[in-house]
Amino acid sequence: MRQSINRQRVDESSRMFSYEFDSIITDDSLTQEYRQIKTDELDLHFYKSNRTKERETYVYRDLSYIQMHYELSNGYTAYQSKHESKAAVRTESGKCTTFYLPELDGYLYDPVCKNAVSFEIEITEKWLRSNLSESSKSSYEFLKRMSNKEIAVLGKGSYSISPEMRQLIYEINTCPYTGLVRQLYVEGKVMLLLGLQLHQIECGLNFIDKDGMAKSDLDRYYYLGEILTTEYSMKHSIEELSLRIGINRTKLQSGFKQCFGLTIHEYLIEVRMNEAYRLLRDAPKGSYSVVDIATQVGYKHYNHFSFMFKKKFGVPPSAFMLFV
Repeated sequence: MRQSINRQRVDESSRMFSYEFDSIITDDSLTQEYRQIKTDELDLHFYKSNRTKERETYVYRDLSYIQMHYELSNGYTAYQSKHESKAAVRTESGKCTTFYLPELDGYLYDPVCKNAVSFEIEITEKWLRSNLSESSKSSYEFLKRMSNKEIAVLGKGSYSISPEMRQLIYEINTCPYTGLVRQLYVEGKVMLLLGLQLHQIECGLNFIDKDGMAKSDLDRYYYLGEILTTEYSMKHSIEELSLRIGINRTKLQSGFKQCFGLTIHEYLIEVRMNEAYRLLRDAPKGSYSVVDIATQVGYKHYNHFSFMFKKKFGVPPSAFMLFV
């Protein structure tokens, strides 16, 4: 369990999302920011952790425990049951894992990490049974093991966090609503996350495979991601980016998509839309017009910006401003 693994460059695609946190915890070896969101049936936690020493902690709770776990960047962890030597749950950086434990009675291992961002959804058994049917082989096996009070992992493993999942997680983190609307919004997004994971499992999908890429190429693709994230308001051509990165345009386009799960154009749109969402939500009333924000995120024509925003979030930006 105490293996030394270099996780620093895994899931750099999360840089296009700027997650928000409300509180901070510190001790002699840990600095951790976190945000908690609760509904009647779900308890959601966002963490950003910097740990200078690995830690193994004994945990105990005489109740069943169900979690959808997303290691968004630079982290991983493991749980080992105290009573069953082969019963372990491991999470991997850049992947999602949904698991059931009949009780918490074992050891939780947390490695040294830097800027490790994770998202955890604690689920009640009632909610899961209401939203997970036995119609697929993987869900049937999971629910059967749960009924038998056996440790279970949905799909028997971890699956890559797809771009669609990352967007849903970001929207949960930055939910602008309160009260009943907030509860419905969050639970709807969680249901979509569960559906996307089931789709991955049933279709045998594992989205972003960086294995076999040269380190020098990976570094260039990540550098391009940083350029697009910081220079999102500028117009870029593939030829210009190819010269800046030092990779021919064909290899650049195919390698970037393999690395991030998005084309260069799609990545830039994601960054622009997320920044527009943040500005529309956080800007004081009357400080910006929608046209101003369109220009600020790189659109010359408001109609094009409005079309892309509605395509992404389901409402035009002018209407979105009325809800926040």
